[in-house]
Amino acid sequence: PVPFLVGVDRAFMRHSTDYESPDSRPDSSLRTYLPVTVVGVLVGLCFFAASATAPRPGEGNAIVSLSAPQPTTSLSAKWPWPWGTPAKSHPHEVVGLPDLPFLAQDLKMFAGFLPTNKDKPELDSHLFYWLLESEAGDRKKETPLILWLNGGPGASSLTGVLMENGPIRMELDGSISWNPYGWTKVGHMLAVDQPVGAGFSYTKSEPSDKFKGEVDGPGYINNLDEMAEQLYEVISGVVEQHEWLKDCPLYITGESYAGKYIPMISYYIHMKNKAAGKKLVNLEGIAIGNGEVKPFLAYSSTPDYLHALGYLDDDQLEWAHKGLAKCKEYVDKEDWAGALKACDEDMQGVMYAKYVQVPFIYDVRAKIDMFTSLTAKVTAWINKPEVHAALNVGKFPWRQSDGQGPGAQGKPVPEHLRNEQMRPINDTVLVTLMENYQFMFYSGQFDGSACNFYATKRMLDALEWKGKDAYMKTERSVWKVGSAAAGYFKGDVAGFSFLLVSNSGHLVPTDQPENALDMISRFIEKQPFD
Repeated sequence: PVPFLVGVDRAFMRHSTDYESPDSRPDSSLRTYLPVTVVGVLVGLCFFAASATAPRPGEGNAIVSLSAPQPTTSLSAKWPWPWGTPAKSHPHEVVGLPDLPFLAQDLKMFAGFLPTNKDKPELDSHLFYWLLESEAGDRKKETPLILWLNGGPGASSLTGVLMENGPIRMELDGSISWNPYGWTKVGHMLAVDQPVGAGFSYTKSEPSDKFKGEVDGPGYINNLDEMAEQLYEVISGVVEQHEWLKDCPLYITGESYAGKYIPMISYYIHMKNKAAGKKLVNLEGIAIGNGEVKPFLAYSSTPDYLHALGYLDDDQLEWAHKGLAKCKEYVDKEDWAGALKACDEDMQGVMYAKYVQVPFIYDVRAKIDMFTSLTAKVTAWINKPEVHAALNVGKFPWRQSDGQGPGAQGKPVPEHLRNEQMRPINDTVLVTLMENYQFMFYSGQFDGSACNFYATKRMLDALEWKGKDAYMKTERSVWKVGSAAAGYFKGDVAGFSFLLVSNSGHLVPTDQPENALDMISRFIEKQPFD
């Protein structure tokens, strides 16, 4: 209600600039300003009543039935208007999210739970999604839908929304700022906390001594086939809830262990569409950042990368490769849990702690562990009752379930995937996707983890696909944003490509927000990287 805001604000501004004490101010002052204020309030109430009950363009008044629990009235949001929270156009509309910066006030958002494991309702499994509409404010069928997934396994994908590429960003002082380089500049953005146990997502579970008192239950996934099946249900559910997304081209993006999630969900969609003879889900493109796709190859590349940067000497490199040889014995036997311990704990964990000793291995240049610091702030903010109410999650807590950083609650997700984490993505899956969809790998230059760019390059060197000869013959070009070099591009942006992002660690959108927006914009628009 703009007339109300203008009328009241101007009246109060006049009071504040000509302020006198109540004893010295003439009675005529009140007689002059009070009617203006009262009229402004009454007009504003009329405008608000009309706008709160009217549906937004293109939404109508459809009523949906959702099985997930809704928040209780005790968690109602602290809306700034004195007469209460405006009416929602959809049960999952985000209303009254506190602490947003001024430029974020007009963001149109939806959030809530959608059921998964539908054939096993007794598991009571639900995934949380957060949908942020394009800043362009349109609902055209050609507007891209960008699905973002974080890895872990067990990390919340809200890490991306609040710390990387969303339109709002958590700061180290706990405030939330406007991100002028949010990917909502390009299209709608969808983040899903998955699998169950990550972020807000949950499954009905009973306490167990197995995970030191942390939750355990049959609803957790034990392999990535289950992950793909459950995530597909929720992607389809989001489109059902918001029908204007039905024809939007879907781009599946993410980083880290999502380098395994993304190929599996993309291949699942591909096979579903193929079986149906039509596009049930309009998958258009795939972009994986610093992805762990072939885990043993990734772990094998880490000592070589760190040696090249000077963090390991020759003797230490030799020690690391002896550890990798032991890990390989487990890989050859397909003892994936044994391989995880040998590679991750016995070799890499000792190497980082004993020889490398940088504050943040995901960016070897970093002076502090920015990720842990920001996660602490996100945990404190997102678990406020008023934030829970706005995001429609009731009393379900948000947590990182990969056992890392503040807010972590055990490691139920990675423990259930212990026999899966070292298993490589099948070549058939990768090749099918690379030959049928727009596909890009991108890597931050200074990621010192197993997700380093050596690992991606070596994986591509070993992989065979129809377009490989053309890819290998392509001259690598310098990608510039403005007049500055932003990275190095190889391949065909409309087909398959690999991008090295300069001056960035693992979290490319965090380290290079402007360049990351340019990257995803060029990718979606199929514009050359030059």
